[in-house]
Amino acid sequence: MSDIHIFFIDELTVGCPADVVTFGRSADIEMDDANQYMHRIVGTFFFKDNVWWIANNSRHGQVTLIGSTGRLTRLPPEAVSALTEPTGVVRFDAGPSTYELGWTLPGQNPLMPPMVDADLGAHDATSQFGVVPLNDEQRLLLVALSERCLRDSSASAADLAPNASIAHRLGWSSKKLDRKLDYLCARLAAEGVRGLRGEKGFEAVDRRSRLVEHVISAGMVRESDIELLPG
Repeated sequence: MSDIHIFFIDELTVGCPADVVTFGRSADIEMDDANQYMHRIVGTFFFKDNVWWIANNSRHGQVTLIGSTGRLTRLPPEAVSALTEPTGVVRFDAGPSTYELGWTLPGQNPLMPPMVDADLGAHDATSQFGVVPLNDEQRLLLVALSERCLRDSSASAADLAPNASIAHRLGWSSKKLDRKLDYLCARLAAEGVRGLRGEKGFEAVDRRSRLVEHVISAGMVRESDIELLPG
């Protein structure tokens, strides 16, 4: 059986190998037609070479795949990846909101190695959310904090370097790093990015993880920025 079952809230969409199933603001799976920050077509499920794939059709914005084993695959704009696990979740942000789709692949071989290809075309004009201008030190801090995730799309919050290690690498005091981190989180929170305020019960590691997730997804830092870091 080569069908794909896609779940959004309480709705099921079944795709067969001849289908191309899109999701977004105005797509086969319409997720939120009132959200101006969401692309008309965020992504596409399609079948090729006996495998189901997902494409990130966004001009800006990361799509994250979370497999049933907990494995993360982060797709930057225009990237494509095979669905390597029989079940999982697609997650992405559009403005202040986070959206999820679930997939199930009955009979799919979960052991096929992942493939990513950055070669997609058409885009639509969509407002960009949660992007603020950065000075050199702010960019350096975000790149240092995000480095492991920029180098390895499967890295998680547990893989982020400790603040003390980052401060030492940049030649800063811990107080300077914490002050700049607090300022960046406050700026982005003021733009509507959730999970960056020091709320009661909210762990600092969660805030750092959310910050890294957002700045990578929004394109504020990229893999090419790693060369800015001291050796």
